Amino acid sequence: MIHRIFAKSKLPLSPGRAVTIPEIDAALDVPTERFLKAAEQILSQLLRAEADIDIRGYRESRTVAVGEHAHQQLVDVRGVGFYQMDLRRLAPMDREEEFRMARRYEFFKMRLERELTRAGVAAEVAAKAVSKSRAEIDAALKGRPRSCYLERCVDQLEELRNLYIEGALHIVLGTVQRYRGLGVDSPDLIQEGNASLFQAIEGFDWRREVRFRTYAQYWVQQAVLKMLYNSSRTVRIPVWVQKILGRVRRAQDEGRRAGHEPTHAELAQKLGLPVEKIDWVLSTKRYAVSLDAERGGEEGALTLLQSLADEDAVPVPESVPVGDLRASLEAVLSDLSEREQQILRRRFGLGGSEPETLGQIAMDFGISAERVRQLESAALGRLKKPSAKARLAAFVE
Repeated sequence: MIHRIFAKSKLPLSPGRAVTIPEIDAALDVPTERFLKAAEQILSQLLRAEADIDIRGYRESRTVAVGEHAHQQLVDVRGVGFYQMDLRRLAPMDREEEFRMARRYEFFKMRLERELTRAGVAAEVAAKAVSKSRAEIDAALKGRPRSCYLERCVDQLEELRNLYIEGALHIVLGTVQRYRGLGVDSPDLIQEGNASLFQAIEGFDWRREVRFRTYAQYWVQQAVLKMLYNSSRTVRIPVWVQKILGRVRRAQDEGRRAGHEPTHAELAQKLGLPVEKIDWVLSTKRYAVSLDAERGGEEGALTLLQSLADEDAVPVPESVPVGDLRASLEAVLSDLSEREQQILRRRFGLGGSEPETLGQIAMDFGISAERVRQLESAALGRLKKPSAKARLAAFVE
């Protein structure tokens, strides 16, 4: 067992010396039925000496191993190029590493659970806390003294869990690529898939001799689908309704391939559901339309919002203010020079004439178009003075 390993390496088992991950792996490399007994014996040795486990050294060895996978083939997902570059710096787990990591993780949880029990935490609470976040562990230890070794056990379990997740991150890309372009951005799907890996490592049982990759893909797919169900529509529809819609859609596709459009009654009979439920579920198959969408899909056409009636709008005859706009406008323009008045009248078509361009006005005045623009700007600036604005205030909304 572990004391034999230290005897071979001639290193004493003491608090000052950290046990390496390969040494732990070698000690845990026993038949499945003997794993718990071997783990208990190792724990007794470690806890008695309060010896640490060298997680940092193992991470460094994994970093060195990345060079062997520098050109690893990852599923190409558009829009996450920088993420994929970062992912290539992490060495993925192969089949052997998956089983070793699962054994290590169970052993580390056993060690922390034992320490929590020694600190006075109930066995049932400790067993649940080690599978949760650090906040859950802190809640279980509330009001109880903490030893430095207990804190190191918590840190090392978190570090091993992070290494476990990092080695499985590449699993998510394949699922995200399959469901890309369905209404949710790829980075959001990747985030949900990565979060589901924490559930996967807690539920994985290495004793069944099934690869962690196979087991984790189920959790990733469920997380991605749930994200699509909850976020792809403006109005959220319950997941169970969308699942029935998926079944209905597949049944409709089968009927169309056979050359027949199935009726609601035929769909109900095939799916084993009441016709009323089929009618109701299909009635939810509606999508939101933006008010800024152009009608007819033509550029420059009226938007949907512009074509809707404004119930709060005041009729035109009632909205015209009392007073003579023409007389007020002439009074305001009289404060300008003759040339400025002519430029504004011709530029904006005042008095019923057609508006003219800067070039047309400049040709008649014998000056440049830029000079006309400057005179126009100066005249408009004078019309914005408080005295002029007060005369026109009644005609401005």
